[in-house]
Amino acid sequence: MCRLDLPEIDQYSTHLRLWLVNLSYLQALYGSEFHAFVLNTVQQRLLDCGLSADEIFIQGDFVLIALKHLGKQNRFQRTHPNALAQLLGAALECDPITQDENRIYLHTQMAYHYDSRQYDTDLLHPPAPNPCSHNHPATLASWHKVWAKTYRDDMCLAVRMLDDLQNGLLALAFQPLYHLSDKHKNKDFYEEALIRHSSGADYALPEAIAALERLGLISRLDRSVLGSVVELLSTKPTLCLGANLSAGSLQDDLWWQDLFSYLDSRPDVAQRLILEVTETGTIAHKPTALRLIAQLQNLGVRIALDDTGSGNSTLAFLAQTHADIIKIDRSILLRARSPGQPAHLLRNLVNVCADYCPYVVIEGVEDEADLEFVRQSGAHGVQGFLLAMPTLTPPWLDSPAAITVHDAVVVRTQFHPGQALQGYGLGF
Repeated sequence: MCRLDLPEIDQYSTHLRLWLVNLSYLQALYGSEFHAFVLNTVQQRLLDCGLSADEIFIQGDFVLIALKHLGKQNRFQRTHPNALAQLLGAALECDPITQDENRIYLHTQMAYHYDSRQYDTDLLHPPAPNPCSHNHPATLASWHKVWAKTYRDDMCLAVRMLDDLQNGLLALAFQPLYHLSDKHKNKDFYEEALIRHSSGADYALPEAIAALERLGLISRLDRSVLGSVVELLSTKPTLCLGANLSAGSLQDDLWWQDLFSYLDSRPDVAQRLILEVTETGTIAHKPTALRLIAQLQNLGVRIALDDTGSGNSTLAFLAQTHADIIKIDRSILLRARSPGQPAHLLRNLVNVCADYCPYVVIEGVEDEADLEFVRQSGAHGVQGFLLAMPTLTPPWLDSPAAITVHDAVVVRTQFHPGQALQGYGLGF
């Protein structure tokens, strides 16, 4: 019996729907002329994929692709309709759209219409406001100048990081976590994969990642890092690696199905993968996030809740996720060590977390005093500069070259429906 909870594509689906999630923002913030340029670019990119003009309907924030005749074309086979959807979405998202000083990346979401009737485009309604963002842009940006500037600044920063991702300039550094128990004292548990710039960036990576989260563009980076980590696990059978995943990426997206299918076929890989969910981003839809986490755990992936005590983390979410690991943020360690704080503050938090989770890690240990404080707290594991610095060249790496993060969207544009799906989309 298949362990995957994947929707099947109805053979009677008549349309593929692409939602241009940030289109309303672009119109409100960059003007109607740039908005029209974006729509023309969308149309041209779909035509470049081999679609004909009479198969493309653009209305509001939606693009509808008529499926009736696609099955007759050699390039578009309905054998893998999810792959078709991702191919077209990747074609729209892959390259930035540039006009004069404006330069942006699109954010798309895809779905099929499970309907045997011809879809009436006149009945197409705009979507609900993006739950990852600040209300609806069409009204907010027109009067909130501070927010409008923040959005543009975020987009400039996000464009720089996504350009670097696309150009292969992002790499993975690795920092181990260590056990504190007497049985496994000072033995590493797993190594966390961290994003670094291979040639030195002139912007702060944490700030760029935060901008991607606020813009709803973080899933491209998350998917790329995750794919690169999974590739390493598939070729290094003794490795156990952790990859960061923004809570904002825990929403319905067809790329999850590729990952689930691959991990189902490679349980040896799944059992050595830890996904560190960072709650600095907003969870778009909690039931969906919890369902995805449960599916990952069902496949053997362990879930860590990262930066607990900062961001949007809550005990309620901790209880609902049934996380395997909790990582307490360094800010909590610093607060517990500050003058005037009760000595048992950190120990109490560790005990509460241990009630919900079998393994508690404290991050950010930078000196011997930190380490001793952590030992007294009863935590199970520890991570920090005192024990090991992140490195681009860990001992297990065969080559002196750093591990480049493969841009998953660029990889998707090189795939054609009808090819074997296994392994695709994971940076292979």
